[in-house]
Amino acid sequence: MSESKDKNIEKNTNKICKFYVKGKCTTENCSFLHQDNICKYYFLEGKCKFNEKCKFSHEHTIFKSIKKKKHIKNTENFTPCHEKSHMNINIGDGNQEYYRKAIKTNDVILVNQFLKQNSSNDFYEKLLSEVKESGLHDKDLWKLWHGNTHFIVDDHLDWKKKVPTFQLIIEKIEKYFQFKTQSTRFNFYKDSSDWKPFHHDAAAIKPHIAAKQNMTIALSLGMTRQAAFEFNDNKCVISMPLEDNSIYAFACDVNINWKHGIPQVHPNQYKNEGRISIILWGWCDQFED
Repeated sequence: MSESKDKNIEKNTNKICKFYVKGKCTTENCSFLHQDNICKYYFLEGKCKFNEKCKFSHEHTIFKSIKKKKHIKNTENFTPCHEKSHMNINIGDGNQEYYRKAIKTNDVILVNQFLKQNSSNDFYEKLLSEVKESGLHDKDLWKLWHGNTHFIVDDHLDWKKKVPTFQLIIEKIEKYFQFKTQSTRFNFYKDSSDWKPFHHDAAAIKPHIAAKQNMTIALSLGMTRQAAFEFNDNKCVISMPLEDNSIYAFACDVNINWKHGIPQVHPNQYKNEGRISIILWGWCDQFED
């Protein structure tokens, strides 16, 4: 045997010939070790059905555990779903005289550019000006609300008849949604630090109010803010931007199954810009099952 061959044998004496373990090696002068009494199943596959009772040695194996890459499925269910969604978002056209779709109880409706404005923030400025000129003192007129998170115009004071723009907005919303108003609110967010906590409107928890209110409608004027909805079951949150002169409205099941609010803008993104929201609660006859 050559010197190089001897070195090769010496180099591989710690390696066992798998063909010999299987029962037959046909390589002349095989450089791998021909060792007896080895369990071929454990040696080749890393497992033996006899385990400790096996009469052959389980000291050696060439089996390497290879974890199969888990195939991640992008689809879990191919059965068609006909269940009612938790929330259905629709878009209205502010250029039309009426909202022309039947409204479902799980609907949220967005309408941009609802009023015909001469310029950006036109109605925002008109409302603030008319409220200021109503003859009522600011200290009496503006009331901190909902945990002191923002202001409302105090509904106990006689100001609405002195603010014609407010009356115009109510009439236009009622006509567009074929809506009968039961109550209203004038919310004022003085800057981006004002906000509205997640909450249900009263109709979700008071049956006598639910009997006459099946819808909430809000007109947003001024600074763009997010309207957010928090789902009761798992607290997931979805939000949508409310630009100046846009409406978001939601029906009774949304009010029951979701809380809604206006999140505070992060202090790092503070803006000295105000927002008004005019809220209408009442009854809409356009519902379908």
